[in-house]
Amino acid sequence: MLNKLLKLYFSREQKADLVDCLIQLDYFSGFSLYDIDGFSRNHERFDVGEQIRGARGMLMAEVICSVDDVARIREALSQLHFKEPIRYVMQSVEDVGHSDYI
Repeated sequence: MLNKLLKLYFSREQKADLVDCLIQLDYFSGFSLYDIDGFSRNHERFDVGEQIRGARGMLMAEVICSVDDVARIREALSQLHFKEPIRYVMQSVEDVGHSDYI
Protein backbone atom coordinates (compact mmCIF):
# COMPACT_ATOMS: atom_id res chain seq x y z
CA MET A 1 0.00 0.00 0.00
CA LEU A 2 1.27 3.47 -0.85
CA ASN A 3 1.45 5.72 2.19
CA LYS A 4 1.66 9.49 2.41
CA LEU A 5 2.68 11.90 5.13
CA LEU A 6 0.18 14.74 5.06
CA LYS A 7 1.33 17.86 6.93
CA LEU A 8 -1.31 20.47 7.70
CA TYR A 9 -0.40 24.04 8.73
CA PHE A 10 -3.10 26.08 10.45
CA SER A 11 -3.81 28.80 13.00
CA ARG A 12 -4.42 28.32 16.70
CA GLU A 13 -7.97 29.56 16.18
CA GLN A 14 -8.61 26.62 13.85
CA LYS A 15 -7.22 24.00 16.24
CA ALA A 16 -10.40 22.82 18.01
CA ASP A 17 -12.42 22.37 14.81
CA LEU A 18 -9.56 20.76 12.89
CA VAL A 19 -8.74 18.32 15.71
CA ASP A 20 -12.43 17.43 16.11
CA CYS A 21 -12.64 16.77 12.37
CA LEU A 22 -9.53 14.57 12.21
CA ILE A 23 -10.33 12.61 15.36
CA GLN A 24 -13.69 11.55 13.89
CA LEU A 25 -12.15 10.03 10.75
CA ASP A 26 -11.72 6.30 11.34
CA TYR A 27 -9.74 5.30 8.26
CA PHE A 28 -6.31 6.22 9.68
CA SER A 29 -4.90 5.43 13.11
CA GLY A 30 -4.14 8.91 14.42
CA PHE A 31 -2.12 12.07 13.98
CA SER A 32 0.51 14.20 15.71
CA LEU A 33 0.17 17.88 16.55
CA TYR A 34 3.04 20.36 16.95
CA ASP A 35 3.41 24.03 17.91
CA ILE A 36 5.46 25.85 15.26
CA ASP A 37 6.55 29.38 14.38
CA GLY A 38 5.47 30.36 10.87
CA PHE A 39 7.64 32.86 9.01
CA SER A 40 6.17 34.67 6.02
CA ARG A 41 6.55 37.78 3.93
CA ASN A 42 2.77 38.24 4.24
CA HIS A 43 2.09 39.71 7.68
CA GLU A 44 -1.59 40.58 7.28
CA ARG A 45 -2.62 37.74 9.63
CA PHE A 46 0.04 38.48 12.26
CA ASP A 47 -1.08 40.08 15.52
CA VAL A 48 1.07 42.85 17.04
CA GLY A 49 3.19 40.45 19.12
CA GLU A 50 3.81 38.23 16.10
CA GLN A 51 4.78 41.26 14.02
CA ILE A 52 7.40 42.19 16.63
CA ARG A 53 8.73 38.60 16.82
CA GLY A 54 8.59 38.23 13.04
CA ALA A 55 6.84 34.88 13.26
CA ARG A 56 3.28 33.70 13.66
CA GLY A 57 2.38 31.10 16.25
CA MET A 58 0.83 28.21 14.33
CA LEU A 59 0.19 24.49 14.55
CA MET A 60 1.15 21.59 12.33
CA ALA A 61 -0.61 18.24 12.22
CA GLU A 62 1.03 15.18 10.66
CA VAL A 63 -1.11 12.34 9.37
CA ILE A 64 0.29 9.13 7.91
CA CYS A 65 -2.37 7.64 5.69
CA SER A 66 -2.92 5.75 2.47
CA VAL A 67 -2.80 7.68 -0.76
CA ASP A 68 -6.53 6.96 -1.18
CA ASP A 69 -7.33 8.58 2.18
CA VAL A 70 -5.72 11.93 1.30
CA ALA A 71 -8.68 13.03 -0.84
CA ARG A 72 -11.11 11.92 1.87
CA ILE A 73 -9.23 13.91 4.53
CA ARG A 74 -9.07 16.99 2.32
CA GLU A 75 -12.81 16.70 1.63
CA ALA A 76 -13.59 16.42 5.35
CA LEU A 77 -11.45 19.48 6.12
CA SER A 78 -13.08 21.48 3.33
CA GLN A 79 -16.41 21.11 5.14
CA LEU A 80 -15.07 23.27 7.98
CA HIS A 81 -15.32 26.42 5.80
CA PHE A 82 -12.44 28.27 7.48
CA LYS A 83 -11.83 31.90 6.48
CA GLU A 84 -8.10 31.20 6.45
CA PRO A 85 -6.75 28.46 4.23
CA ILE A 86 -5.14 25.34 5.65
CA ARG A 87 -1.77 24.89 3.98
CA TYR A 88 -0.56 21.38 3.36
CA VAL A 89 2.43 19.37 2.20
CA MET A 90 2.28 15.78 1.10
CA GLN A 91 5.29 13.47 1.10
CA SER A 92 5.76 9.86 0.11
CA VAL A 93 6.46 7.46 2.96
CA GLU A 94 8.78 4.60 2.19
CA ASP A 95 7.83 2.46 5.19
CA VAL A 96 5.62 2.67 8.27
CA GLY A 97 5.02 0.35 11.18
CA HIS A 98 5.69 -0.43 14.83
CA SER A 99 8.78 -2.17 16.12
CA ASP A 100 10.59 -2.68 19.40
CA TYR A 101 13.84 -3.00 17.44
CA ILE A 102 14.46 -0.49 14.69
